[in-house]
Amino acid sequence: MLSVSGIPRGARYVIVVGVGVPVILVLLGLLCHLCGRVKEFSTAVAPRSAVVSGLDRVVIESYPKIVLGESKRLPKPDDSTCPICLSDYQPKEILKTIPQCNHCFHADCIGEWLRMNATCPVCQNSPPRS
Repeated sequence: MLSVSGIPRGARYVIVVGVGVPVILVLLGLLCHLCGRVKEFSTAVAPRSAVVSGLDRVVIESYPKIVLGESKRLPKPDDSTCPICLSDYQPKEILKTIPQCNHCFHADCIGEWLRMNATCPVCQNSPPRS
């Protein structure tokens, strides 16, 4: 049976499917590509203020230092190990405490930690930045 344009109905169906499906697939591919690029762009221009930085050197230096004596007595009696490096405190080592929570650490360990993280490694409280 011929249609008005002279092409049989079955042939028109094959042409529409043969051309339509690839066109739809190409359009979907382009759409996926564009969505990926938009997502890439949106993460590339994310605000930098969301990145948490550590404390200033001046603030870290202001924290109280303790030179551990032979008795190894600390403000909290159960503090015998540095929570950062997991080493036991030894006599004559220099320790620092975070004033707000009184947690003790090796001075070098807490200095390095606070330069990268603005929180106590034990209780996660944020010491003041000033």
